[in-house]
Amino acid sequence: MQKDALEKTCYVGGAGAFGVFIRWLQTQVAFNDEGLPDPSVFNVLVPVAILAAGAVFFFFVKRWRERRYYLPSAFTKALRNDGLIYGALRWFLGALMCIGAIALFASCEADKNVGFYRVLAALGLLAGASFPFILREANEDEPRLKLVCALSAAPMLLFAFWLVTCYKINSINGIVWAYGVEVVACCFLLLAFFRVAGFAYSSADAWHSLFFCMFAAFLAIVCLADERYMGMQLMLLAAAGMLMLYNWIMISNLKRKKVDPNAAAAADAGGFEQLYVPGEKDE
Repeated sequence: MQKDALEKTCYVGGAGAFGVFIRWLQTQVAFNDEGLPDPSVFNVLVPVAILAAGAVFFFFVKRWRERRYYLPSAFTKALRNDGLIYGALRWFLGALMCIGAIALFASCEADKNVGFYRVLAALGLLAGASFPFILREANEDEPRLKLVCALSAAPMLLFAFWLVTCYKINSINGIVWAYGVEVVACCFLLLAFFRVAGFAYSSADAWHSLFFCMFAAFLAIVCLADERYMGMQLMLLAAAGMLMLYNWIMISNLKRKKVDPNAAAAADAGGFEQLYVPGEKDE
């Protein structure tokens, strides 16, 4: 499944690149000099692109299910990520999230919402520091699940508070297009990390986890077209990378169910097995 995992990860990255380009064109063309939205085809293309990406990711998940694939529900089997490449990626993405949090903390001093940004930076620092340890524990024979459960809450708290911060900043902004995509992205990022945390909490749903990881990573990349602090941009990029890595790992760990030949023969016979009685002649 390694080839399929790489292919689907490239699909997510490619869809995100296309989505961020469409969103950037919308911000450049569909708003006038006063910052008010004008009638534009991009006001239709952006939601269509988002829905189309969701449909493609849903089709991927549906095809895996139809081909009788399954993902083990155990934390160590679903998220096992042995190898130097996995190790380098998890530490890089965790460090990128921490760098973004530090950059946000350093650049928001003059902002009137500095308190919100400081809390957001602290949560980002915690989420970035916990990410490599969560994936490292998945490679252990006896992982410390209580610690993993506690650390898994960090990215959920991050994007829950990001949603609150976005609402606070735009509380008097009547232009929904200015922040609507970010709100949707925060909701799906929260859901994606919540679904992945389900493996540690023994309440896993593999198909929802795969879908939300792909779709949320795509939305995080699309949000990079909007203007915000560079630290927040790095945090969004790191979150997209984390979910793409989770997605890569889960696809690589998919297993295929073996088909019982007797059950297959029974299905071909209309649902009943044909019994052969010795001594009788075949007609």
